[in-house]
Amino acid sequence: MSRLFRKTLLAVVLVFGVAANATALLSAWLLHRHLTDEYVTTGRAIAMAIAAGSPDALAAGDAAAVQAMIDEFLHIDGVGYVFVTDRQERVVAHTFVPAMPAALAGGPAPRGVAQLALPNLGEFIQVTAPILAGEGGSVSVGMDKAGIWRIMRGAVMGQEALMLAMLLVAVVVFYALIGGIVRPLAELAGYAVKIRDHDFSATPPRTGDDEVGLLARAMQSMASQLSQLVSDLTRDVADATRGLQSSLAHTRAIIDNLADGLLVLDADGLVTLHNPALLAMFGRLGGEPDGRPAAESFPRELADLAEAARKEGRLAVAEVGLAEGGTGKAVATAVRLAGEAREVVIILVRDVTVEKEVDRMKTEFISTVSHELRTPLTSVLGFAKIIRRKFGDAVAPALAEAKPATWRAAQQIRENLDIIVAEGQRLTELVDDVLDIAKMESGRCEWDMAPLSLADAAGHAVRAVQGLARDKGLTLACELPPSLPRIVGDRDRLVQVFVNLVGNAVKFTASGGVRIEARVEGPEIVVAVRDTGCGIAPDDLERIFEKFKQAGDTLTEKPKGTGLGLPICRQIVERHGGRIWAENAPGRGSVFYFTLPIPGVLQEGAACPLPAWTPPAVPAASRDGRGRVLVVDDDAAVRRFLETLLTDAGYVAATAASGVEALSLAASWRPDCVTMDLRMPGMDGREAIRRLRADPATRRIPVLVVSVASRREGVASGADAAVVKPVTQEAFLDTVRGLLEGRQAVPSRPCLLYARNGEGVPVKRFYMCPGESLILYDEAELWRVVEQGFEGTVFIPASLGHDLDLERLCAAPGVHVVLFPDEPAGRES
Repeated sequence: MSRLFRKTLLAVVLVFGVAANATALLSAWLLHRHLTDEYVTTGRAIAMAIAAGSPDALAAGDAAAVQAMIDEFLHIDGVGYVFVTDRQERVVAHTFVPAMPAALAGGPAPRGVAQLALPNLGEFIQVTAPILAGEGGSVSVGMDKAGIWRIMRGAVMGQEALMLAMLLVAVVVFYALIGGIVRPLAELAGYAVKIRDHDFSATPPRTGDDEVGLLARAMQSMASQLSQLVSDLTRDVADATRGLQSSLAHTRAIIDNLADGLLVLDADGLVTLHNPALLAMFGRLGGEPDGRPAAESFPRELADLAEAARKEGRLAVAEVGLAEGGTGKAVATAVRLAGEAREVVIILVRDVTVEKEVDRMKTEFISTVSHELRTPLTSVLGFAKIIRRKFGDAVAPALAEAKPATWRAAQQIRENLDIIVAEGQRLTELVDDVLDIAKMESGRCEWDMAPLSLADAAGHAVRAVQGLARDKGLTLACELPPSLPRIVGDRDRLVQVFVNLVGNAVKFTASGGVRIEARVEGPEIVVAVRDTGCGIAPDDLERIFEKFKQAGDTLTEKPKGTGLGLPICRQIVERHGGRIWAENAPGRGSVFYFTLPIPGVLQEGAACPLPAWTPPAVPAASRDGRGRVLVVDDDAAVRRFLETLLTDAGYVAATAASGVEALSLAASWRPDCVTMDLRMPGMDGREAIRRLRADPATRRIPVLVVSVASRREGVASGADAAVVKPVTQEAFLDTVRGLLEGRQAVPSRPCLLYARNGEGVPVKRFYMCPGESLILYDEAELWRVVEQGFEGTVFIPASLGHDLDLERLCAAPGVHVVLFPDEPAGRES
């Protein structure tokens, strides 16, 4: 039996089955309705006949006559029961054996035609007719519906038998018809198989002129065309294969001779392609890594880099260690292959060992040049300021009565000195910027990460730029909300960001003002510096964050600055985990935004951010009543400059050119303070400070580092304070005065000393508190001041710390707590 015949047979059976069942159902429904109408008519005729013949018997009370009358109708086909009731609805006669069902005897019989289901008897159509219009009672005839179902079953079964016979005849006819179609089709199928097997010489089967014959001729024509196409395609494939092999050989030669290492990983992290340069970079001499996990053959960083590129969907970069201590820069890119659903990660590794060494040498060179520039700058700038000051104080007043030409020359000298000082300060800023950007790019920049308030850092920047804004008639507003969360960062570096952004805004704003804003957006703080200046061209919004790039035409507009301020800001902000960008509408001002993450641990605020601190001892006063200062520096000009500043300020100064000389003078002369350069030949400043601290005779002498090193490096050397070259007269003298008088010259936070009943008050004023300070003697007063918003450092004697709720005090916003040892008994107060 062919497959086509099986399908046709199934279709015929389904069609005939549906038709037969539908016809049977329709016939049964029509027959049921016809028989039901016939039963109703028959029942009504019997009921009316009984009603017409029973009045006399009912009137005479002859129940036997009525019973005999209804028994005669019980033999009619379809009649199930008959009963008669009088006008009081009492049953006079009935045909039930042995007794009338309770369902009928319980109440009056329904009028007209009703469908009834009697227990144990079946379903009936009951027809009720009145006797003498209801005055004589009623007659009810029940037609048994079982007869209807019996007739319907016979009719449906006969119809189904007829449809089955017709189905068998149709199957025979279809079998004969399909047989004549299947045979030529089977022969055509065999011919098609030969064509599939490239046997184009085969001949098609003989067929007639019907559709099958037309198909056979079409297949023969198609075979001829396919033969030609296959021949041409075979030739083209051979040519393409030769070209592909040549291209693959060319590509393979390029990959094998790449100077950079190439690694391709599939979605499972398995190596699918590599080149010899990669194996040489990592010192792999034996074993093929293809088909193996990347982490088994190469550093784990490469597998992690590939995973990062796959997850983030963008370029991922990392440094990896190479063989023999080299350094490589790996760049990973996730690529989805064209026409395929799979994704691979391509990693290029470049040996940057030489570049790293050059970068290190560049950083060292910049550091050395910075040192060599800062040292003469200290002398040039310092002496220029001294000359300008003395010229204005002594020379210029003496020339008031001089000749006009002499007076004009004096004024020109004053102006020239101002220019020398201004350009010296500008050169100092350039050196600082170059050193900062070099350190940040090389990763050698020191970061002092600690909890801080952004409002405090912004306020410091505003105070630094306030004078410049005032000179240009600009308003400068800092609108950071007091509820801004504290962050973890390097305060000095963030102040540098604010100063650069606000300074730029003031520099490029002719009228209006500059405003600093901040808001919390999710897990970070967004800071905005807005100005009403000239704005920035759209093409410059990203370029201005590149080194030595500034907005505008640097040849015609000549903007002031090095072009390093914004790149330094970007380095600082990104080091803190944030980002920085600029937006504007040219002509209406610009806005610089940067973000800083909010650490979750600080939001809980349960720990004190500052460690306990013990104040250093204060040096004794010099024997002649004037402070003695020892200046230590290997540069004679710097020694002369610092000596001049100290002498003019009323101090006694001595100088030393090396660490060894400084130790000898400190031991014999006993200075009250020592200024120390860290970078000196022979014994450097760090070693000199260490030896001063080791000697009981000199360990209490305060040391001020004056060096090109950072302030943090100076403090880390063991000194008491540090200033960075080139120093300013005010900062240097204030710091020296602070060390000699027991205070610090650099700005600090307000201080609060809690000493209940005067207990534990230290002998001298804390040198950590040069500005505002407050002493409280009552605990309630202490809590009142803190709850009113005090922000600063609270000093508490150790003996009183046990009775205070230190955890609550540490949790107060902006409050740092320092415990110090109590004064020993018997010491003077």
